[in-house]
Amino acid sequence: MSTGSEDRRQIVLAENICNLLYDLGPSTYDEIAPKIEYWVEFALTEHFTTTSDLAERVSPVAWGTRGSHSDISRFLKGFRDAPHRSGRVKSFVDELCLCVVRWFAVASAEDLWVRWHSGLVSERGGPGFVRAASFVGHLIECGLLSQNVVRRFIFKPLTAHFYNKDNFTKQSVRANAIYQLFTAAGETLLRGLLEPEVVQDCFEKLETRVSIGNVRGLDPLDADRLDVRCSSRVYSCTGT
Repeated sequence: MSTGSEDRRQIVLAENICNLLYDLGPSTYDEIAPKIEYWVEFALTEHFTTTSDLAERVSPVAWGTRGSHSDISRFLKGFRDAPHRSGRVKSFVDELCLCVVRWFAVASAEDLWVRWHSGLVSERGGPGFVRAASFVGHLIECGLLSQNVVRRFIFKPLTAHFYNKDNFTKQSVRANAIYQLFTAAGETLLRGLLEPEVVQDCFEKLETRVSIGNVRGLDPLDADRLDVRCSSRVYSCTGT
């Protein structure tokens, strides 16, 4: 059993890594990335924590309002794939990505309201869930998630809980999450990760809502950003 001092040590290390991940950006990447590499390797090599514990504690970056999801995903990809990286460190990245998508799957079953709630898996409620969807999309785009993980933990739970058709707000949260996933992942989703019927189902769900930008806390959808192809048919979010 961990002692109080061990728990505190793990918390401090994870918070430091999270804050550095939040600071990643186009202008700061070259400065910040080596610091993250150092602290992750230090924490694991010196056995201050385990890969699974560190992954769990760092996973909340998916819900946060700070940071660039594209730069965080880019870092994780490069960090994991570096040839000199130890197996333990590579495992950390894989466990972190899996941890994010598993909690995203659980959160998709929640009563996602756009207001900020405490006690939810989806930190910050609906907006946090939508932001996590964007993060997951960038993980997919970077090739950090397997086909089985994408199908099992992302789209099946998300579409299965697209319910309450008469409740505009609850529909809109999930529609926005689907939109963010496709926008971030681009055509990577369509290169064998998703069956054509799954893509069609997602776009049909997008077409069921109107004026999503009227929901407080969520950004309006931009139809021009979402245009993906599946087989011979073009699916496009029209924003209507």
